[in-house]
Amino acid sequence: MFDGETRRRTAPQWDPVRLGVRPALGPDGTTDLPLTEYLLRPHDETLRQRLARTAATNDAVFVLLVGRSASGKTRAVYEAVAAVLPDWPVVRPADADELIAADIGPRTVLWLDETQRYLNGASGERAARVLGRLLDEVAPLAVVGTMWPEHLRRLTESRRDGEDESPYVRALLAGRHAMVTVPDTLSGDAPAVAAAAARDPRLAAAVRAAGPGHRVLQHLTGGPELVRRWEMGPDQWFTAPEHAVLTAAVEARRLGHASAVPAGLLREAAVGFMASTARATAGEEWFPAAIGALTTAGRGPAPLIAERHEPGVGVPDSYRPDDYLEQHIRRVRAHRAPPAEFWTGASWARTPDDLYSFGRAAEQRRRYGCAAALYENAVQKGHRRARAAWAVLRETTDGRVAAEETAATDPVAWAALAMSRERGGDRPAAYDAYRQAARAGDAWAWSAMARIHEEDGDQAAADDVAALAGAAGQPLAWRTLGRMRADHGPAAAKAFEQAVSLGDGWGHVGLAQVAERAGDLHEAVEHATRAADTGVTAAWARLVRLHWSLGDHASAVAAATGGADAGNPEGWSLLARLRHGIGDLSGTAAAHREAAALGVGAAWRELALLAESDGDAIGAEEAAAQAVRTGDPEAWTALAEDRAERGDDTGAAHAAAEAARAGDVEAWITLARGRERAGDAESAELAADLAADRGSPTGWAALSRMRERAGDRDGSRRAVLRADALGASDAWTALGRVREELGDTAAAERAYVRGCEAGDTEAYAALGALYLEQGRSAEACAAYRSAVDAGIPDAWEGLLTALAVQAPRATSAQTVDRLRTTGLPAQG
Repeated sequence: MFDGETRRRTAPQWDPVRLGVRPALGPDGTTDLPLTEYLLRPHDETLRQRLARTAATNDAVFVLLVGRSASGKTRAVYEAVAAVLPDWPVVRPADADELIAADIGPRTVLWLDETQRYLNGASGERAARVLGRLLDEVAPLAVVGTMWPEHLRRLTESRRDGEDESPYVRALLAGRHAMVTVPDTLSGDAPAVAAAAARDPRLAAAVRAAGPGHRVLQHLTGGPELVRRWEMGPDQWFTAPEHAVLTAAVEARRLGHASAVPAGLLREAAVGFMASTARATAGEEWFPAAIGALTTAGRGPAPLIAERHEPGVGVPDSYRPDDYLEQHIRRVRAHRAPPAEFWTGASWARTPDDLYSFGRAAEQRRRYGCAAALYENAVQKGHRRARAAWAVLRETTDGRVAAEETAATDPVAWAALAMSRERGGDRPAAYDAYRQAARAGDAWAWSAMARIHEEDGDQAAADDVAALAGAAGQPLAWRTLGRMRADHGPAAAKAFEQAVSLGDGWGHVGLAQVAERAGDLHEAVEHATRAADTGVTAAWARLVRLHWSLGDHASAVAAATGGADAGNPEGWSLLARLRHGIGDLSGTAAAHREAAALGVGAAWRELALLAESDGDAIGAEEAAAQAVRTGDPEAWTALAEDRAERGDDTGAAHAAAEAARAGDVEAWITLARGRERAGDAESAELAADLAADRGSPTGWAALSRMRERAGDRDGSRRAVLRADALGASDAWTALGRVREELGDTAAAERAYVRGCEAGDTEAYAALGALYLEQGRSAEACAAYRSAVDAGIPDAWEGLLTALAVQAPRATSAQTVDRLRTTGLPAQG
């Protein structure tokens, strides 16, 4: 934990290297301090404004810088905190557990470099809850973090099976944080870069090495040189054991290990990345020799960083690869599954969360045997959800009896089995599993059982299940039946009444809905009032609408006030929409102001658009600026879009610039599209460049697709090449889909191939589907196999289909059925 001195240390008092800032390389290739001169870029203004506003308004803010490795994210945060909050203590937890246990007070900077390290797995969920509470309860407070785009996608993407294992993490990252995108180039101010290079030979060397690509920061810290050495292959710069250990470390991180990789895992996994001759000649001390060489900085940074995770002081026990090198190896190996030795070595994973992540990765790549062993190991180590994943997998590989034995008495596992069976169309088996889940204590399972009976038309059986649930103190089943019977008022009312009899305030909301549908608004008001009195805050907004429908506008205002007092300002936003519907613009603005005062950021956006529609551009911009002060930059984006639609190009550009300054680059991308549609290609490219300066190449990717549809193949190619150079690895794949839609399959194939080369794993699946449609089954198998090895969920069925029609040697149906059950062998 933090000692007293550490807790009081401000940013200027911290060693920036300890906070994660990477020093530049000196002339001899070793790391060199002091830090190079800091060159301000557009995102720095956004970051510093957010921090300054936090101090000025006594509020809490979470600022997350998102960008690729070696783009200067951590240095930007360090410089901003040192400049804007120089007297605030900077607290840097070591991991999620330390974050959870930390006592964070006001006027503190909570430093979360590589934020994904704090948000992985079960401990990450707890940490996200703690962060959410801190942001609500402690002020002023600045939580600052950094993250790669791929980590952000992984932590915020929706599970395809509908399960949400990390709701607090997703809510935190999709909520009120101020995301700032960081470009990985210094292309914005070439004279300033040249002047700084003239003052610092380290920067001058990096500028020369970067050339026209402007990726100066990467060369400044030696990342490209490490990549070049790794790309040379084994027994070149790195010995075969060194190359294998380094590759194994990146593979472990790529496939789910959240922290530095334990030595035992590296030792066992690295064997799979060595050729047979290297394994025979490596010698008994191959592993310590490789570790020693990789953790020693020679001419350039050390490719492997040693850490100790066991308690106490002692020798290192874990290692993590250099960030820039890790990102490169991740990209070039994204379509490849690791060798069998990796999955065996994965049992050395540090935490149950890491084991579970490895199990998920193995299952996604259809290495079912490996996944089962890892899930079992995670269960033995106490992981909360691993048994559920293991049970569902065993139903595929070993049948129903084995799956149910695995589920045992775990309600989560039984519920997972039930959902899996229902998705597969086996409703009777799903019902049995829901029943077991309910018996094991899963309250939601009762509702699912009642729903299945209702869908089957057996209302009596549904009522019996709901009654049993009620006897167990669970009213949700009755409420579910009430919603399902909405078209049959009396039956719905009886179900909701049963929920109310069990003390469920939401049952009154259901009764209000029934009454409203029947046209009895007064009874609906009575039930909604009772729901609000029981603490259902959502009922206040319903009361606003009901009173308005009755013509009692004063009571509607009172309901909006009551909801705000209860902590739910939605009623004021609803009241604004209702007033707008009758043309009461002054009343609309007043209601939006009430909502804005209660913290509804979208209300300022609506006020901005309202003023704009009234011809009050100054008032619109004042409202947009106020929205930014509350952490919502989208008001400027909305103004930019509105002005662009009305042909006010100058006003739209001004609003887009303000949106970007506030952290939202979407406005420039929207303007790029609009200008391209208007035939102003030069202005469209300028807008796309401005978005790229803020870290988003999406504008160029959009231009490539638009030009392709317009028949401008040369313009499309220039745009996609620009997008690719800026890091949009999916730009080629998206362009390929457009070409396929237009019927040019040869050009689509070329684009998909380029997408594969750029590291976009979705391109392999798209290529597989194209080959399969053309009857090129062998090529389809190869492309789909790469997509499966990359973990693309939909690619598995494509691979099985391609195998079934493969020519000239047709794969038997029995072989395909066997693969469907067993998955692929462990060997990559």
